[in-house]
Amino acid sequence: MFTDVRLLMAALAVLALNAPLLAHHSVPVNYDSSRRITIEGTLTEIRWINPHSRFRLEVTKDDGSTEEWLAEMGAHNTMVRAGFKTELFSIGDTLTIIGSPARRDTNGILLQWAILEDGTELSPSGRERE
Repeated sequence: MFTDVRLLMAALAVLALNAPLLAHHSVPVNYDSSRRITIEGTLTEIRWINPHSRFRLEVTKDDGSTEEWLAEMGAHNTMVRAGFKTELFSIGDTLTIIGSPARRDTNGILLQWAILEDGTELSPSGRERE
């Protein structure tokens, strides 16, 4: 009986410690998937990393000022399989991103489509834009 209680306590501790990891990767917690926004800017950083690749863009607002945006996407290998070849993207390129806005960061977006300067459209899901 005593061993069963210790085993149960250990299992509960493991679950409790992993809860923040599950919340971190939760799209509905971090992004508003009921909304879609479009940003266009100049690539200032490209990070092909796991678990989340990302782009940083300098976006020019209507008043002429600029702000930095962070576009988050899937893991590098997932993005490559979806057609996001690293040679397609360079610092200084203009890129349009369509996706779900971040809930906590006013300048964050979950990339659903990327439109390159030449008009090429890429999506991590492989879906065509609606």
